Amino acid sequence: MTRHASDLKMQIIEKRNAQLSNHEVLALLRELDEKQKEQVRINPQIKFAENLKTIQFEVIQNLTSLQSPARTQTPEQIESVLFELKKYNLTKSEKLQIINLRPQSIAELELIIEDCEDRFPIETLREMIYMIGVNLPIPGKVVRRLESGNEPTEEDEVLTFIHYETDPKKKNILSENVH
Repeated sequence: MTRHASDLKMQIIEKRNAQLSNHEVLALLRELDEKQKEQVRINPQIKFAENLKTIQFEVIQNLTSLQSPARTQTPEQIESVLFELKKYNLTKSEKLQIINLRPQSIAELELIIEDCEDRFPIETLREMIYMIGVNLPIPGKVVRRLESGNEPTEEDEVLTFIHYETDPKKKNILSENVH
């Protein structure tokens, strides 16, 4: 079977449609930036489009800001969370958004997962949030399940399921208590 040039174009187009996590985009932009700097060292006369450099700079700044999960994620963490997410039958887009946004509450998770309330019981959503917090941790903070002697209210379940301990003495304490 022979391949035509049009077949090759289809393959290239498909590759450009791949979904990348913010972490992957950041890694690619950093690599591109280093290659450009090397090219300038070799040939100081070379010029790159100012718009391109501005976009690269702005995206790198955004993805390395304190609010961006991509700045602290590692490929191993992403692989780990993807492995754990397999059992939930999520779409590729939902998994990508979980990685990119690192939801910390059930309310945030409900915004990412289509028909979330119909697809998953509240206990499964709590489990997902805990798993995300463990596999995509926020540096310097430890995730633990909400502990409460009181019956949780709807607001508690949606907004305060995850607590982050910043006390260095409690860094290795993960509580398994669930309401």
